[in-house]
Amino acid sequence: MRRVALLPVIGLLTILPGCYSSNLLEYEGLKPANIAISGSVKSLVVVSKCDLDSAYKFTAILAGRLSDFKRDSIMMKQTVLGCSDALLESPRFSLFNPVVTRNLAGQYTNPSEKIPWTKVLEIAGDPPHDAVLSMEYGTIDDTIRSNPASGWLNPCQFVVSVKTHWRLYRLSDFQTVEFNFADTVAYDIDSPSEFLSSLNMGPDFIKSAMYDAGVATAKRLAPWWSTFRRYYFSIGPQGFETAASFLTDGNWKQAAEILRPFTLSRAKFIARNASFNMALTCEMAGNFPAAYDWLTKAEKLGVHELYITEYRAQLSARKIELDKLDNQMK
Repeated sequence: MRRVALLPVIGLLTILPGCYSSNLLEYEGLKPANIAISGSVKSLVVVSKCDLDSAYKFTAILAGRLSDFKRDSIMMKQTVLGCSDALLESPRFSLFNPVVTRNLAGQYTNPSEKIPWTKVLEIAGDPPHDAVLSMEYGTIDDTIRSNPASGWLNPCQFVVSVKTHWRLYRLSDFQTVEFNFADTVAYDIDSPSEFLSSLNMGPDFIKSAMYDAGVATAKRLAPWWSTFRRYYFSIGPQGFETAASFLTDGNWKQAAEILRPFTLSRAKFIARNASFNMALTCEMAGNFPAAYDWLTKAEKLGVHELYITEYRAQLSARKIELDKLDNQMK
């Protein structure tokens, strides 16, 4: 878990009767990847196949399309850069920069053509890392459309749709896995005429969209840090404030030590608030059976149904995520 913050909540839940003043606790935790990569893959190198094929550049030069080649190369590199930067943020893989030489000869820009394993081994280093993730092919579709939702401000949008084809070359068993993704980004613009007259705005937006597509790819393939939000009751004796300070610092055990005696209070609202907060400390500690038990006690003591229902659903969803995460991080 990473940074934590307690934020005041203003809304329906905070104005419910019966001493229901609450704060919003925000903390960062890992969410599991949408696509599970084999546990044999612990280290990765990420490349663009566009930059491996010598024939691709040579053919472009002969056809007088060197500028097109440079544009494609830059765009593909943006996708690889976005993917690499995002993968570095995840604890799932160790990432290494490949030494790439443009010595492939053939129609390897065709996504159906796999990179030869001899080349994959060259990219993977010596000794080789576990896998090579290659951006095999990508297409860009852009258009300008009206943006009526914005009213008179930014009435138009420049929309970039990026489709990418990736292939994971796994060296443990010399098998490949393919992924196809589609990502769309919309940028607000003032007017089509001003946008089209700009020399850099369109290409810059496309580069940004390609980078974002790479980031989105990484988030699909690796666990990713996300923000979770939980309610915490702030009404109670002075110890509640001290427990909140421990929560903001991520010290769940110390917060629980302070809160536990309050769960036995003769003042019902103190006992119920402390019990609900104890469920939160148990979740943070990864003890979900105890979290459910404390939540049930808080419910019996009269914590409002809105809090109970929402938090029980959050606990169930988080438990499923952590089970998946455990399998992916083994």
